Amino acid sequence: MSTNDKQHGTARAALLDDEGDLSLEFEAALVRIFARFSSSYQKRLPDARASGSNASATLARPDAADVWTEAELDAFSTVTNGGALPQESKDEIREFLDTDEEGNLTFGGFCQMYHLQSDNDADETWKDLAQLGFDDSLQYKHHDAQQAESEAPCDKRTSASSSQADKQSGEKGDE
Repeated sequence: MSTNDKQHGTARAALLDDEGDLSLEFEAALVRIFARFSSSYQKRLPDARASGSNASATLARPDAADVWTEAELDAFSTVTNGGALPQESKDEIREFLDTDEEGNLTFGGFCQMYHLQSDNDADETWKDLAQLGFDDSLQYKHHDAQQAESEAPCDKRTSASSSQADKQSGEKGDE
């Protein structure tokens, strides 16, 4: 049991396997997270439900056309960190991670981002996963189904979702 596991009293699922690659369970969680915020994924697979009480059991792996726009990256960051990413972080993502021609984050780049974070600061990854509705066994728990559905950026809801998430994170800060 790692030091991190001892702090929580339960064994957590592995984020990385023995070779240092993403574990299968963690990659499945990343597929769900990516699909939740990617409008291109949602348009391509409209019946797939990445969040909410009717979440699909398994989701298809995003393909090369599925990306996160800057607004989708900000919606994700608002859920995990309470606000949009600073421009410097966005620039680093475009420079060092896999993006498409327009600078949108691909699923491969998203996996790279979480591989780096998990290798360097697993506690930060677990904090993000908890914010996104995952338990220590990397199972998705839809306890925040209403919030999850309202934050998924689809078409015209993107800016409204970000505004709602900003408002919610502001309310949390006031508590």
